[in-house]
Amino acid sequence: MENDYDAVIVGAGTGGLSAGIALKQAGKSYIILDRKKEIGLPVRSTGAVSLEWVKRIGMPTDDSIIASKIFAMKFQTDRGRSISLSFDKPVGLVYDFTKYEKYLSKDFAGKLNIKMETQVISVDGNTVKTASEEYHGKNIVMASGPQSTFGQKLDRNNVLVAYEETRELPRRDDFQMILWFSDMAPGGYFWDFADSDSTRKIGVCYYPLNGEQPKNVLEKFTSKFPEVDGKMLHTMAHQIPLSRPSDKVVDGNRLFVGDMVNAVLNTTAGGLQGAFWTGKYAGEAISRGDLDIYQQGWNAEIRPWLMKHHNLHRRMHKNGAKSIGNLMLFAKMMPKSMKKKVFGGL
Repeated sequence: MENDYDAVIVGAGTGGLSAGIALKQAGKSYIILDRKKEIGLPVRSTGAVSLEWVKRIGMPTDDSIIASKIFAMKFQTDRGRSISLSFDKPVGLVYDFTKYEKYLSKDFAGKLNIKMETQVISVDGNTVKTASEEYHGKNIVMASGPQSTFGQKLDRNNVLVAYEETRELPRRDDFQMILWFSDMAPGGYFWDFADSDSTRKIGVCYYPLNGEQPKNVLEKFTSKFPEVDGKMLHTMAHQIPLSRPSDKVVDGNRLFVGDMVNAVLNTTAGGLQGAFWTGKYAGEAISRGDLDIYQQGWNAEIRPWLMKHHNLHRRMHKNGAKSIGNLMLFAKMMPKSMKKKVFGGL
């Protein structure tokens, strides 16, 4: 029957695309629906990920989608505390986010079955209704992001606002990633990530409790650290859920992935790994005809990993930048092998 599928996927971000990849590889029928005009736009991530986790969960590493590789990183506070790390091999990647998601949609496992510019109006049982058509899926993968009307509402007290400017700046010859922890960015940090030979990603994520606009917060930081000042070429802005990861990721025939179940690393506010891993697990569970495989995998592997970051984030930011400074003093006493494991595996 037309428009009948093993799975209908709502959302063509990383979570939805990775679910589609798993279903395509298993030979299952599926369709991905998204209201956007183009895959990978608007940009919703800095693109920085740990290489350890990229390899563990099978994310792509094609050179065409990687803006830079991280060999050296620095963590510091605006009070003068810092810790620097360098490695013989890269410990992280910075994806070109748009190229990365386009790669998932057509190159990673071949072209996926995606219908863009399609607004989902309702999801009821096996039926996903849009303005013009109905789609029927034995299973429904909900991958429509943290602001979706089909998921839980975000708690304003547990949401970070992220804002980034790609600026015209020369490539640094010391660090590919710098994180500044500052009370100017409560619960978060400022960053300086390598991009191209002539550009860097300068940004901030923080709890927006005082109502100040992210652009203004970043401008104040820039005035304090003029080394990151440069011509703004384009911007990225989005919200990051930092609540505890959900207990339940399967509800009847619906499988929730990515930001919809808070699959976000609270320490780094990174969501690409969690989105890819949950989407992949959900697609594999559908392919094997047992949705409980996803719930069990979430309980045994994914949620414990997320909870470690959730609890560490709470400890890190208990007393603002002062807490971060104390942790840095402790980290300096670690053996180099332990530092690499702790910081390189984030």
